[in-house]
Amino acid sequence: MKLFKSWALANKGLRYKLLLAFSLMSIIPLLACMYVISTYLFPQVDNLFGVSAIIIVSMVVAVLGLALAKGLVDPVIDMAIEAKIIASGQFDHSIAVSGDDEIGNLASSINSMTQRVRTNLDELKGYGQRMREINVDIHKKVMALSSLLQIGDMISSRSIQLDPLLSLVVERSANVFDTGYGVLYLAKEANSDFTARTSYNLDTEKLEDLALKRGGYGILEKVIETRSILIMDKGVKISKEIESIRADLGVTNIIAIPIYSGRNNYGLFLVGSRLEDFRFKDDDIELLKVFAKQITIAIESEILGKKTEQLAIKDDLTDLYNKTYITGRLEEEIRRAIFYQRPCSFIAINVDGFKKFRDTHGELAAEEALKRMAKIIKDNITPVGKAARTGGDDFAMLLPEKNKKEANFIAEEVRKKIESSNLLRQGQAALTISCGVSENPIDGATADELIKKAAEAVKEAKSLGRNRVVA
Repeated sequence: MKLFKSWALANKGLRYKLLLAFSLMSIIPLLACMYVISTYLFPQVDNLFGVSAIIIVSMVVAVLGLALAKGLVDPVIDMAIEAKIIASGQFDHSIAVSGDDEIGNLASSINSMTQRVRTNLDELKGYGQRMREINVDIHKKVMALSSLLQIGDMISSRSIQLDPLLSLVVERSANVFDTGYGVLYLAKEANSDFTARTSYNLDTEKLEDLALKRGGYGILEKVIETRSILIMDKGVKISKEIESIRADLGVTNIIAIPIYSGRNNYGLFLVGSRLEDFRFKDDDIELLKVFAKQITIAIESEILGKKTEQLAIKDDLTDLYNKTYITGRLEEEIRRAIFYQRPCSFIAINVDGFKKFRDTHGELAAEEALKRMAKIIKDNITPVGKAARTGGDDFAMLLPEKNKKEANFIAEEVRKKIESSNLLRQGQAALTISCGVSENPIDGATADELIKKAAEAVKEAKSLGRNRVVA
């Protein structure tokens, strides 16, 4: 029973314990006070009124003592309750400070510590958010740099055509920003207007339908002509021109970069974001400049490649002239033949059954056969003549100063040698040729006419059973 009472008392609050202790401690003093007063001080007071007065005075004194003790204990109890709430993680709570004594100082100290904890937690949350933003930025930059390397490899290896490459650059550039979009304006011809060549993630047709004139007075046209960069975001002072272009095109945040090299203005590269209160960072602008430079390199590489193809006159596999060269040379020889009234002949040659041969013996054997055919053709050309490979399994011979009869004889000699030659390293060749002969001016007065006439003769040779010459 004693243990149960002790356990029950231990689970009671401080207020209950204080009241109980005061009650127990007040009994003996009250009795002693009553005895002393009634016996020594007022021995003649033996009636009920006197005793009652003494008891009331004693109780008032006791209550005042209880009130004083309660005033000391209650702040401690309230402080303990608030401290328990704060300890549970609710740092927005604070302890009311009611005095300038030790208890008030303790409450102030606890409030100060709570404030520091709350401040530190807020800073930690800020650091956490900032770290997440930095991680996102780092991820975007890594992806962008990876894209730059990938695009650079594609440009250097020419492993992709220009249009897919430009689309890839615009897409990767737009993905640098959340809700980003992009469009590239290029000229179709040397002096034509700049129109959308490729775009990504556009939600309006206004940007795609936009045409920028050379030497125009619009703000985007000035970017091309002055080769300056235009930035429109939260940090830019809004002018009438910017307000107008935002309203006309339905854009908020854009960066426009001119695409140029030397004296050539190729176009305009535009990237934007739909985020509100957006500002382009300096490193984002530098990154977009690199993407724009890659666009320039890709365009110039395409132009250079076409010029190189036009300048090339030899076929890489057979070392014969190519179709472009032989066509131009034939045109020159026809004009010369007409002026001097001399003959000029042209022989078109096609390999019979070449596709089946390649499928049967493989690509390497097919290339070896073409090389050996080319050597036979080249060895039978006249000193002023020219031989060319004009297609996959097509050859041609230009024979100035030769009429059709003489050209027919040369074609027959080539046909016989190819038929009798061992074009494979082992076994007999399964290849023959069909030839068509044309002559100026009998079959035409231009290179295209002679080539067409010779091609028709080749088709006739095929229809007659192949492995023959038709003039």
